[in-house]
Amino acid sequence: MIICKATIHQSKVILSILLLLTACAVPHPGPECIKNDTQYGQVDGSFRSQWWNYYQRGQSYLEGECLDAARSDFLAAISQNDRDQRMSRTYGFHFIDYFPHRELGLIYYLLGDLDTAEKELQQSISQESSSKAYHYLDQIRKKRLKKQVQTISTPKITMKNPKQKAIWTSGPIHIQGTVKDDQFVSNIEINGENYDLQASAREISFQKELSLPEGDYKIPIVANNLLGGHAMQLIDIHVDNQGPVVEILAFEYLAANIIVIDGIISDKAGKNRLFVNGQEIALSSACKATFHVKQHINKDQKQLIFKAVDRVGNETKAQINLSDTKKIFADGRLASREFTQDNQLFAKKNQKIILTISEWNRKNNVYTDKIYLQGCISSSAPLQSFLVNSRPITINQARLVFFNIPCQLDEGDNNIKIQLINKRNEVLIRHLTFNRIIPDVLQLDARLHLAMNALTTSDDHVMARDQFQNQLHTSFVDRNRFFLIPKYAETPHELINQSRDRHLTHLSLTGQYIDSRYGVEVAIRVIDNETTKILTVKDVYSDNKDNESILHMIESLTIRIHNEFPIVKGNIQHIQGNDIEISLGKQQLKAQNRLIVFSPSQNKTAPEIIGFARVTETEKYSSKILIIHNKRPISLNDRVITQ
Repeated sequence: MIICKATIHQSKVILSILLLLTACAVPHPGPECIKNDTQYGQVDGSFRSQWWNYYQRGQSYLEGECLDAARSDFLAAISQNDRDQRMSRTYGFHFIDYFPHRELGLIYYLLGDLDTAEKELQQSISQESSSKAYHYLDQIRKKRLKKQVQTISTPKITMKNPKQKAIWTSGPIHIQGTVKDDQFVSNIEINGENYDLQASAREISFQKELSLPEGDYKIPIVANNLLGGHAMQLIDIHVDNQGPVVEILAFEYLAANIIVIDGIISDKAGKNRLFVNGQEIALSSACKATFHVKQHINKDQKQLIFKAVDRVGNETKAQINLSDTKKIFADGRLASREFTQDNQLFAKKNQKIILTISEWNRKNNVYTDKIYLQGCISSSAPLQSFLVNSRPITINQARLVFFNIPCQLDEGDNNIKIQLINKRNEVLIRHLTFNRIIPDVLQLDARLHLAMNALTTSDDHVMARDQFQNQLHTSFVDRNRFFLIPKYAETPHELINQSRDRHLTHLSLTGQYIDSRYGVEVAIRVIDNETTKILTVKDVYSDNKDNESILHMIESLTIRIHNEFPIVKGNIQHIQGNDIEISLGKQQLKAQNRLIVFSPSQNKTAPEIIGFARVTETEKYSSKILIIHNKRPISLNDRVITQ
């Protein structure tokens, strides 16, 4: 009986404890909010009066437009946890994106209390920036401006580089400047692409590097303010990779040791310079510059070395054989060295037009995206036409011409046709083939392998999420930056099966797709799979859900993530034991960025991957790296490229 009494007593104690725990777990009743037969003010699981319970219930009230109840819950959450933060830990290993100040800012904006809304949004941004907070801060500014101003202003664009409206270059173009406007600069476009702006401001600096093939361009810089004020500035950019054309019009001996040469240097960039045996020769200043050379020679001297340089540094070198040139201008007889199929050189006599191209065979394998045709033409009569793949090369009816012409190559076979016609209508046609092979270090498979996981969302918005994710995937593919391994449900099975078990992923992309009454917010994290470190978090928001707005969100999100992982080449600057420093020029990389170390390529030799590395420290003009794997010691002649 004693045992029974003890058992009954223990049962009562246990029952009391269970009742107490159950009482704690009873949902805390909030104000009733029912709209269109839907009850709002709900939470997942039990309401335990914790800050995350109040935050979740406040979000539900906000979705139901029960603003007073939502405001009360967000204030209750803030009383326990005052900091807006992504990945805020609730309990155990549970995390949420927590933005009570931002959501309060939205509520006060909807209620028309712009001052309090601005205060809450600014506090949110100071703790954890988000596109949604910046968006509603801009909406507040726009409402105030519409009340205050009568005239819409025009943004002022000031270029720092280039300072001139027309520039010549042979390499990448570094565009840099500022836009100012008291009505807040809200958008900047450079050459048709949106420049990533986190938020509007009265003054915004911008910079962008453009790599363009040879040609003439008008690059628009466009700026808008919050009220729709618009400004555009055009920059004329002339990309010139061709060396000057050097033509010899007259050649004669005044005496046994004195030669006189007259000629023309043609280059559309102008401002040419000419050096003969290292000594600079005066030129006229035109794009078609004439020169007169009176040169003393030694009795044993057999050649003169000409070097012509244009305003952007393109060069054409000419090795003038004195004996052969004398014959050309004395009696019109031509003799030149030509290549055979196996690149063995031999002399051909009595040809009407002779074309000599250095370095290349009739068929060539190359590993670069551009090659240069450098050589000379000699003709029994003045030349009147010089075409490279139907592109006319400027000549001035000389009989001896030196050139250095770039040719852009696509992957695979590239056929180049050179056609020459002289005044006697004598024709020479030459065909060359260049097979461009993309080296391993530049293949997409060598880039960072990125697993794109499904964005989390509520059950009601799975279809919209899937459409967004598919378009985001396409946007990533179009940029050809990452080796993508899609791992979300709507991915075609052949893509999933093709990538599974074949590639280890370096990075993972995860995030949230939040579709609410007031707009769409997408936040994405890129995680290093080896270190589990979050490398970057980027988000976008729009209060408009039409297709154009969604595409703009996708473009912005793609640009922001890709800007964190630029493709940059650099040099090995210093090696001391295991300490290696690299130089990336004006570019900077964040720590943990991965690099490929490779031997540099030439036109006919492929670069070789030597190893892999990580950036450990960054300074203004250099970075320190840690070698992860290498098949031979790293040398100063090696190069690096971001993986």
